[in-house]
Amino acid sequence: MGIQCGSDSGNAGWYAVLCVHVNWLLWTGLLKGLGVLLPTFQEQFTTDAWMIGGLIASITAVGSFAGPFSKPLVVLFGTRIVVTVCGFLLGASVIVSSFSSNAIQMTLVLSLITGPGLMITNILSRAMTGRYFTTNYATVNGIATAGDSVGLISIAPLTQVLLDTYGWRGTLLLLGAISTHLGVCGLLLRPPPPSGQVRGDYLPIITSEEEPSADEPRSPSVQNKSRLRILKDAIKVQKDLFGCAVCSRAAFWIATLFYSNHIFVDSLWLIYFVSYAESKGFSGYEAVTFATAAGIGNLVFKILLGLMVDRGWLRLRFALLLSVIICGVALFTLPWVNSYWLMIVNATIFNGLIGAQASLSDIYTRELLGAEELVSAFSWMDLLTAIIQIALGFFPGWIFDQTGSYDEAFVILGVISLLPLLSLLVENAIN
Repeated sequence: MGIQCGSDSGNAGWYAVLCVHVNWLLWTGLLKGLGVLLPTFQEQFTTDAWMIGGLIASITAVGSFAGPFSKPLVVLFGTRIVVTVCGFLLGASVIVSSFSSNAIQMTLVLSLITGPGLMITNILSRAMTGRYFTTNYATVNGIATAGDSVGLISIAPLTQVLLDTYGWRGTLLLLGAISTHLGVCGLLLRPPPPSGQVRGDYLPIITSEEEPSADEPRSPSVQNKSRLRILKDAIKVQKDLFGCAVCSRAAFWIATLFYSNHIFVDSLWLIYFVSYAESKGFSGYEAVTFATAAGIGNLVFKILLGLMVDRGWLRLRFALLLSVIICGVALFTLPWVNSYWLMIVNATIFNGLIGAQASLSDIYTRELLGAEELVSAFSWMDLLTAIIQIALGFFPGWIFDQTGSYDEAFVILGVISLLPLLSLLVENAIN
């Protein structure tokens, strides 16, 4: 069975896939790279682990507040220009962060520019991919989100090598140069296929039926009604522009629990796992090896489950159920995993299945809400995820500062990772 794009799209759909792939590579690579640098930042800036970890977690979280502006920016400038500009700004911001003299300066630069750059390009390229591919979407999305795996496999060990060779400032300079490639990918994008439904970008303020004739006097009640209608129409235009209407659908909240949960849990794993491994007595290079194994598992599970779902060998919801339960078990058992090979197995299984959730949750969202609502849905999902990350992103580091161990923190993450089971239960109850 061949993979097909929408009609007359040529290779444009694969350019969108490339953009998603590079975006996830940089998203995961930068988060994991900063996680590798966390002990160095803690030493250089003389601060606690919870503060550095919380600041790193806030990068994409703060960037998510820019998510709802994705749709207005596309209306004004088009997807290609927005993704290209955000991609080059992303690389520039990482380069600028290398000149920071304290953790606050670095966080401000990365949060205000890097975060929005990653988030807006992520939303737009994922939505474009969802509109292009009409068949085998699970397989295509697995290939696209495999950038997450490549980031773990390549950027984490690369960061350790660069840190040992050039120091943390040189490492950030080189990571920034790599990040500018997202802007190049943006230049390849083409307009998405027509949706088949033409919808205006604005609403008329007063229709012809409501407009009084020249012979009729305007009564005060008609004038007041017109003003009220103008206000209501203005509010409706803004809601349509920012895609707020999608938040009123129950399906949005069902999909959001899945999406927000895997992003939150995976982000904290990326940030704290290397430090956790080192606290167990493993060296920095051994900890990075665990991350590399996790990236390989992420790649294999993501594409394998995508193929199985597309071929009908595994139902989407059963695949999601299986991945959620196994991820929870992997995190629950992590405090008792102390040998080198068991750490590799645990990291491979957990990150493989949490990565599969990243791919399958996009398919789940499109199935529940439709392809035309993806930009709005992803934007508001990311905003809600940001609130959670800002509120709770520091807690593994805080627990470590209080107890000297990350064990309790990762058990709590295991509990949190099971919350998407509620989405499946609620959806089943509604249907």
